[in-house]
This record gives sequence, C-alpha cells and structure tokens, in this order.
Amino acid sequence: MNSETLDLLTVLGQFLNNNPKAITQNQVNKVMKTGVDEKAALKALVKEYLEYNDLLERYYDDILKELEPLDYINNEYYKNINVSGKRFSGWEIKMDKYAPYELFVYDDFYDMDGVILPRVGYFKKPFPYLGVYQNGRLWMSITPNEINTMKEPINKAHGKVLTFGLGLGYFAYMASNKSDVESVTIVEADPKIINLFKSIILPNFKNKDKINIIEADAYSYLKKLKDNEYDYIFVDIYHDASDGLDTYKKMKKNVDKLKDTEVEFWIYNTIKYYL
Repeated sequence: MNSETLDLLTVLGQFLNNNPKAITQNQVNKVMKTGVDEKAALKALVKEYLEYNDLLERYYDDILKELEPLDYINNEYYKNINVSGKRFSGWEIKMDKYAPYELFVYDDFYDMDGVILPRVGYFKKPFPYLGVYQNGRLWMSITPNEINTMKEPINKAHGKVLTFGLGLGYFAYMASNKSDVESVTIVEADPKIINLFKSIILPNFKNKDKINIIEADAYSYLKKLKDNEYDYIFVDIYHDASDGLDTYKKMKKNVDKLKDTEVEFWIYNTIKYYL
C-alpha cells in the first residue's frame, strides 16, 4: 500500500472515529442554497472536514457512495430477527441509526487499476440498524458493512460449516438458511454472549436445528482440529483490520495444515493490503 493511500486512510480514520456525524442534512441544505446541487454540496463539506488530498480528489466518486436503504432493509436477517427491545443480564438489544449524510465504511478495500481505495457510504435519510449495548455502550451491531463484507463467505459456505466468533449470529443465520449447508458449528469463548444468543436470538432462527455452539478458545480449538472435520471454516473474531491482522497471522499457521478444508477470514480483502 503506497504512502498516498495510507495518508488518505489516516485522514478518513480520524474523521470516522472522532466526528462521523459532522456533516448534517442542515449543512448540505445550506451549501445547496449557494446554487450547487446536492452532490456538489456534499463534496464541498467533505473537502472542508477531511483535509482533502490528491487521492480523494481523483477518486472521490469511487470512494464515496450513496447507499440504497432497501438493499439492507430487505436483507433476510433484518426482516426475520426481531429482537429489538430485549434485555438480558446487563445487555440491551435495540435499534440505533445512521443520521442523514453520516459517513461510515460500508465494504472492504478494493483495487482500482493498482490503487487501493476504501469504500465510504452514507444514507440520505436516517437508517436503522440493530445493536447490542452493554451498560449503555455499543458492543456489536449489524450494519451495511457487516452485510457487504460477509456476502462472499456466506456464498461460499457449504456442507459442515465451522465459524469462529458468534456476535449477533448474522453469519450463522444466513449460512444455516442455505440448502447446501448441513450444519453450522460456532466456537465462542464468552459464555455471556452464548447465553444472550441462545436466550434471545437463536429462537428466531428458521433452521435452529442446524446450529451447534461450542464454548472454547478459538486458537486452542483450531490447534486440535483435524483436516476434513468441516467443509468450510469462517474466522470472525476481530473488530476490524487493525486487530484482524495479528489474528490472521496467528491463526494462519494452524489453518495452513488444513489442506482439504476451505477457510475464509472476515474482511481478508482489506487485511491483505496490510500484510
């Protein structure tokens, strides 16, 4: 990854982590009153907040995208897992939302003619998403980024599936609904998350009979795993590419011994550019 891309990622990261709601509907409307259209107004605000650099100038239209709400609201998990408002032992599941023009990462990095670009999206209207809170703090959620970055692993899942990491069960739900998936075994180390999932989320699964949950450490379980025990393995025990890189390196050593088992790492298309 070249220095220009790293500079852009640094600027974007600082903005998205520290001030993602800085651009608002009112600000866009105010700029539009100067005689520019909505797209130009948003671009002017992005320039103001993001210390615009050459890469963002050249690839602005490829990096920033307006997202279509129905692409996500019609998602099977969104429609069928109705757990908002549930509470369990200090945890609360509720709907959060992206504000209009709030910027967020919505998919993996991608390569455009040798230039590595991030993908940043926004909605023009408030967009709801499911989140789990522990003592008022967001712990995990199902956002467009999770949905987009898991499309490929879900499409590849087949036969006996093993996944490391439970979360809100998005991957497990989508994989278990596939006719070519025989079973989904989930390895999760946190008993509190397992209890939350079993009590509130799992009862909503269409194919809950396909789901097996094992309370264990991912690294220890992987070390003991034999080739061909499962047909497909999906690893998702990290929050983003920054902590995913170390996890990938540690697990890769044990994964390489599985010559006849297909293995996929979450957001590998982003992690690989940091290797």
